[in-house]
Amino acid sequence: MTTLPGWLQPVCWALPSTYVFEGMRAVLFGGVFRTDYFLAGLALDVVYLAIGAAIFFIAFRDARHRGALLQMGE
Repeated sequence: MTTLPGWLQPVCWALPSTYVFEGMRAVLFGGVFRTDYFLAGLALDVVYLAIGAAIFFIAFRDARHRGALLQMGE
């Protein structure tokens, strides 16, 4: 992580994959499983999933109001 420029490090820590790779680095080089990295990555996954679901439902509701969905029944 220290190889990245300072301005890019906060962007990198906002990605769940960073915690996976840092956790695997701790396992390989230190022989210890870092639960803090695991929980932080899991929390970010849940947050991003919730944001994605909220955006989907907002777009779906808007499409229903505009009548942009096709009629599927007969």
